[in-house]
Amino acid sequence: MRGGWTRYSESSGLPELKKLIARKLLKRNGIEVSEDNILVTNGAKQALYEALQALCGPGDEVLIPRPYWVTFPESVKLAGAKPVFADTRDGRLDVAALERAATRRTKAVLINTPNNPTGAVYPKAALAALASLARRRGFFIVSDEAYEDLVFDGARHVSVASLGDAFARTVTVQTFSKSFSMTGFRVGFLAGPREVVRAASRLHGHVTGNVCTFAQKGAVAACRVAGRELDRRRKLYQRRRDLAYSLASRLFDCAKPEGAFYLFADARRHLGARFKDSAALAAYLLEKAGVAVVPGSACGREGFLRLSFSAPEAALREGFARVKEALRP
Repeated sequence: MRGGWTRYSESSGLPELKKLIARKLLKRNGIEVSEDNILVTNGAKQALYEALQALCGPGDEVLIPRPYWVTFPESVKLAGAKPVFADTRDGRLDVAALERAATRRTKAVLINTPNNPTGAVYPKAALAALASLARRRGFFIVSDEAYEDLVFDGARHVSVASLGDAFARTVTVQTFSKSFSMTGFRVGFLAGPREVVRAASRLHGHVTGNVCTFAQKGAVAACRVAGRELDRRRKLYQRRRDLAYSLASRLFDCAKPEGAFYLFADARRHLGARFKDSAALAAYLLEKAGVAVVPGSACGREGFLRLSFSAPEAALREGFARVKEALRP
């Protein structure tokens, strides 16, 4: 700010930042792009919104694997399109289920890996099968990769746009919010085919114009320290994952997440006479224990709770102790 970065920038993003993003996409994701393939947005949410606005309209359908993050179906609806859901298998991408759900109206599929809320990391083979399906059926892939750097136990994040010719029909959405905890900066971006990015950029110019200029400079700084900082943070979150999984498993049935920073806990043993559904249980835990969780119904999967383990270890221990006490018969 002292350097004067408080005025308008290019609507699509600072050239300096887009150049660093292009370098990062090639080095870490295997996606070769130019600056014309990139649009810097106000977080990943605006990137999703503008990508779907560019791709879809009334009468179109967008496939969404379930469970999903709550923003996904709403972004589709805002484009005038219809969200169509296909269940995953234990959080894993089920391409056969997506194919059964696809129709002649399908315009895109919206995926998220590493996944919020399940923590699943989609393997290369499943993503390659999805790319093949999209090519055969003629629809686009919108790939939300907000948690790409938070993968554990040797799991590897794969960008579907890096596979064969998938880039031609894939919009990749990433953000500085999660990997660097820069949530308040509101800096995300999308990368994809030039005609899609050009359409999204035209909309972007009328909706907001450029992302906060000095926040973009913060993203430039993040790009320059990414290697050593991201490795440190990955190890930190894996320790928190291990602790949270150990504590949560005493209260709920849950799979060990491979990425992101959420546990998707099966809470059905606690439902019934005491709590009618996951929303009632979440409201009770907020009021009784002072612990905020997301009910699975908001993610398309009743009977579950999404628990975040992004907090420090002391807070995690305190939070799970409160939940344990609140759930006593």
